[in-house]
Amino acid sequence: MSDLESVSSIALYTAFIIYLVATLFFGATIRDKRTAKTSKRNLSGNIGITLTIIGFLAQLVYFITRWIAGGHVPVSNMFEFVTFLGMSLVLGFIIIHFYYKLNILGLFALPVAMLIIAYASVFPSDLAPLVPSLQSHWLYIHVTTVSISQGILAISFVAGLIYLIISVDQLKTTMKT
Repeated sequence: MSDLESVSSIALYTAFIIYLVATLFFGATIRDKRTAKTSKRNLSGNIGITLTIIGFLAQLVYFITRWIAGGHVPVSNMFEFVTFLGMSLVLGFIIIHFYYKLNILGLFALPVAMLIIAYASVFPSDLAPLVPSLQSHWLYIHVTTVSISQGILAISFVAGLIYLIISVDQLKTTMKT
């Protein structure tokens, strides 16, 4: 295993651990209206988003070092695609967080991203040259745009689901609930 390959592997595991810790801080932002203190929630949310950005940067280091080590954009096998999907999910969360400041969204987005990264580990992570049929610029354009759009749409789905849960009165048993 080359040095860049080991750096990329360490960066991916670091991102995974940082996402786990950030999830705990986002969990601390869940509030009880009677006892919660706003300043502690804001502090936990700020620490959570800061850790999420640091984890995203670590995952970006993984992506770039793997790209340099492999000589091609790392989206050509399932391991690389699934880790890139987890990265795009976190990117979508970061973008939406800065628009709407929804800390609760991090409590759903980061565990899903961690599950996706963990799921990637079942696939072989070996770097291999591209087969001739995949040596096209369209591969990179297609796979990266699909992965980024899937990540952002997954976050949008979770945000819509949270909105529905909040807007419908959960105390009444009706057809809506």
